Amino acid sequence: MTVELVVHWLVVLSWACTVHGLVMRGLEGPSQSVTRGMDIILHCRYDLEAGDRLYAVKWFHGTREFYRFQPELQPPSRSFPIEDVYVDVESSNAEKLVIRHVVPGTSGIYRCEVSAEETFETDYREMNITIEDAPLGDPVIYNIQSRYAIGDQLKINCTSFDYRPAARLQWIINGKTKEDNDPEVTHYPTRWRSSTVEKSFPEQSIADATDNMIKSSASAVTTTMVFEASTTVGLHIKRLTREHFGSGQQVTVVCTASSIGSSHQRSSVVKAVMDEGISSKQEKEQQQTGPLVNPLRPSAVPTPAAGDKRRSPQTSTGGCAAAQLLPSNPIGIILTLTMAVLAALSR
Repeated sequence: MTVELVVHWLVVLSWACTVHGLVMRGLEGPSQSVTRGMDIILHCRYDLEAGDRLYAVKWFHGTREFYRFQPELQPPSRSFPIEDVYVDVESSNAEKLVIRHVVPGTSGIYRCEVSAEETFETDYREMNITIEDAPLGDPVIYNIQSRYAIGDQLKINCTSFDYRPAARLQWIINGKTKEDNDPEVTHYPTRWRSSTVEKSFPEQSIADATDNMIKSSASAVTTTMVFEASTTVGLHIKRLTREHFGSGQQVTVVCTASSIGSSHQRSSVVKAVMDEGISSKQEKEQQQTGPLVNPLRPSAVPTPAAGDKRRSPQTSTGGCAAAQLLPSNPIGIILTLTMAVLAALSR
């Protein structure tokens, strides 16, 4: 190996071991999905060559710039408000970005772009952040009774209100999950509610998109249309059996609400005990067909109403004619007998 070749390799190794210009070390952020309402902190790691200076650090959500740190400006931090990305300017700096109160719309690709002033080098790193929309409230179960008898029907609904995106509802009966295609489960159309929300950004600066000039503003207000969904699922068991109540003689109904693809969920639990009496269905059948007759107790014989000339069951087959002519009250009987005696004596 010649001396020139050795010198060449020494120069290459020396250059490789020395930090030249701008070197991106990486982009650090949450390692897993974040729940709505939380804060996230992103760290943009980079190194600059000795003697070189930082020109700017720019943050993008997708293709839109929303935060910039530029040391030569006063103040060095600038925020360009975009929907669903709320930057804490005071807590952010050249290497750290703080986003407050994240919502599902905060999800997306985040890019940190760093540029050096002396060498004019620019490099960037990206990462994807997902915001889970955990349910804000428990679903509500309607129309359930406290007691059911064997043979009754169970017909109830469960609704999750004002949820974005639409929640996925599911029934669990005595620990057994009802599948979406179960014939006893009914999924009703999702109802959407729209509302206008005003979001303010006090003491922040807004970028003019036409010439990329920074204009100072005391406050900025944006109006956003928000769509929230109310989801309802029904459960109709036509006839409860003893298996529905289990060994504890009660049926436990659970309705869960969760986001599609989310591990967070909320649920409501109600319990109904088994009524040992006859079911409401049997009561309705009795009302239609008349009361049930106890075979061990003979039915009472109805008494004909006053003035009713129809014969009673006792007289329909004959009987004593004199008994049929006697009045029913004691005084009448005495008067009749007295007149009969007087008539006999007069003969």
